[in-house]
Amino acid sequence: MKQCMAPLKGCHALLPRGVCGFFQKFFRKVEAMDHPGRLAPGGLVFLGLVSPEDPLIPPTLATLAPGYPPTSAKWPRSVVDNATPDFVTRANKGWFNLSHEGGLFDKDREFLIAVEVHEGEGDWWWARVKLAESWDIMGAGSAAALGSGFGAPEFAMLSPTGDAIVCGTSGESSIGTVLVNEPRNLVGLRQLADWKSGWPGTPQHEREATRRWLEFIGQTS
Repeated sequence: MKQCMAPLKGCHALLPRGVCGFFQKFFRKVEAMDHPGRLAPGGLVFLGLVSPEDPLIPPTLATLAPGYPPTSAKWPRSVVDNATPDFVTRANKGWFNLSHEGGLFDKDREFLIAVEVHEGEGDWWWARVKLAESWDIMGAGSAAALGSGFGAPEFAMLSPTGDAIVCGTSGESSIGTVLVNEPRNLVGLRQLADWKSGWPGTPQHEREATRRWLEFIGQTS
């Protein structure tokens, strides 16, 4: 495959020609958004955006996956009452245990996190991050890029293989995380994806990403 160099400061990586323009726009937005700085308070080391051509479930679709539970069970959850004095510490522990047991991390504690690429435009894609030795996903992280405030998580995470989704949730009286395994096997989610991939109201980049994911899992209509 022919290559081209992305002429961007700090982004001197060889990129496939077909995605050079796409990536250049994304990298400019990444630098403007300062994802490394926004993710650092939670203890996440930003490693870069994932290629937009990777056939991963789009973040906006991943956030809906918990609404499609398996037929005979419920998705594993960690829920902590926010009236508990150490609720953030407990929620952090619950997030880590659920993520570790559910296969979110690879051997180097790397995984994917949904980030807004174009601020205020609703364009979300996956960034690869590494969990630092010291971290605070539910507290400082949620006060920065991973939620709406300290102790108010709102995030979507994905394993590098795409087989596990972990979402942060905030309610009136509790916070926590939910784990979804093998989203490709959820019939209702696949049907929703098929509809979104053809609906004119879905942003173009999301339609294309959804089609790639459906093609990858062999579920195109």
